[in-house]
Amino acid sequence: MTKVTQAHLRRIAHLDMDAFYASVELLRYPQLKGLPVVIGGGRRPDDEALIAQYGDRPLHKIPVDAFPRLAGYTGRGVITTATYAARDHGVHSGMGLMKAAKLCPQAVLLPVDFDEYRKYSRLFKAAVREIAPCVEDRGIDEIYVDLSELPGVHDDAGRAIGLRLKQAVKDATGLTCSIGITPNKLLSKLCSE
Repeated sequence: MTKVTQAHLRRIAHLDMDAFYASVELLRYPQLKGLPVVIGGGRRPDDEALIAQYGDRPLHKIPVDAFPRLAGYTGRGVITTATYAARDHGVHSGMGLMKAAKLCPQAVLLPVDFDEYRKYSRLFKAAVREIAPCVEDRGIDEIYVDLSELPGVHDDAGRAIGLRLKQAVKDATGLTCSIGITPNKLLSKLCSE
């Protein structure tokens, strides 16, 4: 039987951005931090009215009361994501907006902005590649990273490099992420959640 040395152990990280779309929106609208916020559906008349009324004002200066709420929402839209404050009310991704309106009518409703999400996706992935170039893209908000060949990764099972990756993502985007590091993708994905 062959003895496995640390040099032969794989260290695979699964990096998942925390509430990605919602977190990007909170960078744009920090006044909504801590509030239940739901992202979903397309642009609506309420959104156009908000832009028209406050278009010349910096986004972070728009009053919280000016944002559209889920209360009274009608339509067939689906939630793309929600802040943790909205999730505390039972609202989650994939849920119909009308059902969410019954669970959390006070939630702020924002339209999706995929151009902005793609921009932040490129930023966090570039920051990771500067530290660990062997990256497997799994979507707009998650990646696998092979850390196996990085110096020092086996000294502490990847903890120090994981912390460096988290800090690099935070520095590049202002956003947080979760990282699981194990010998394989499945366990790493489970650990990052």
